[in-house]
Amino acid sequence: MGNSLSEVGADDGSGKSSSVYYYEALKYPCPPNLSIWWNMGSMLFLILGAQILTGVMLTMNYTADEQLAVVSVDYIMRDANYGWIIRSVHMGGASMFFALIYMHIARGVYFGAYLKNPHVWYSGLTLYLLSMGVGFLGYVLPWGVMSYWGLTVITNMMTVIPGGARALDWFQGGFVISTVTLKRVFVLHFLLPFVILGLSLAHVLLLHANGSSNPLGLDETNFSVPFHPYYSIKDLAGFALLLAGLVGMTFTFASLTADPLQWQPINKMKTPAVIKPEWYFLYAYAILRSIPHKAGGVFTMFAAIAGIAIFPMISGNEKFQSMKACPPARLMFVIWVANFMFLTVIGAQEPTGGWVLAGQFGTILHLSALVMIPMIKAEWEYHLYKTAEPSKEESVASDVKRFLGLRLLSN
Repeated sequence: MGNSLSEVGADDGSGKSSSVYYYEALKYPCPPNLSIWWNMGSMLFLILGAQILTGVMLTMNYTADEQLAVVSVDYIMRDANYGWIIRSVHMGGASMFFALIYMHIARGVYFGAYLKNPHVWYSGLTLYLLSMGVGFLGYVLPWGVMSYWGLTVITNMMTVIPGGARALDWFQGGFVISTVTLKRVFVLHFLLPFVILGLSLAHVLLLHANGSSNPLGLDETNFSVPFHPYYSIKDLAGFALLLAGLVGMTFTFASLTADPLQWQPINKMKTPAVIKPEWYFLYAYAILRSIPHKAGGVFTMFAAIAGIAIFPMISGNEKFQSMKACPPARLMFVIWVANFMFLTVIGAQEPTGGWVLAGQFGTILHLSALVMIPMIKAEWEYHLYKTAEPSKEESVASDVKRFLGLRLLSN
């Protein structure tokens, strides 16, 4: 297909014809069996664009000041023209963005995308970490009770590293959280999405360099279809479904994921009984609280978040990238996903009694699954092909029989 396209079209002097540019930009080869799970990446691009657009519009009425932040948010929701719609779309879009990210990562783990494109895997992990930072900074800006105490908990994690106390004072602009801190949070929350947008483009370019994985987990380089029109149409259908869900959430359940304490004014002298972030950070927060030691909890939390980086490192050269050919790995994957939901529930509870023990159990299971999933796949395939392949003596005997058979047929 590529050769036939390169034969047609004018040369621009760089050695590539215009048809080749068209092919590389829009007609790059894709596996012919991609399912709806491969729509998550394009949906994330759409949500990211909506978040940047609504965020820029919200900044026109927001004031990063301890005394005026709540007043400006109230003005957006009550008096600004269609301000409540813009903020509701921004809030709902954040939840949908992380829901799509988790499905995108789960799809990559299940179908072994990290085996085909390790560089794409690492760039995606970088985007996930940046998105978590941006999401947390956005949670701080309404300056409610959870905003203040959540920022207090997260920023104090800096003190576990050497020189962290000095870095904390620099970030806060003093010894306590103040208006200066809020202004810095606001600036970072405004700028980092554009960094994410640029890295997302790099993520897509790396993907196009080696091509997409596929549900079968096999090499389908020589058996492919062009992206347009086969998958561009599917992406448009996914966009319509996503926009319908976002609009439905905006007009029906605008504050579905918001904590009621976010609407209460800050009291710096009274700590709430339960400090918790948004739902998409609850699993990490549960892991942080499950370790009694402060530095140990911080290290374990970051290991749990970035642990998927080890998948390409400890995996073998599997012929089947997908878990479809490995039932034990599928079972471990289901346990991993169920445990993720379990940790999400634990993170929303008060850290007392059995919830602490449950969080420790979930933490151990989460970290164990990150190591066991790729190892189970590699071990299963090793034994599968070791059993299927004949021994050296059997191979020689079969070759002799095949040779004698051909001689008899020729005679």
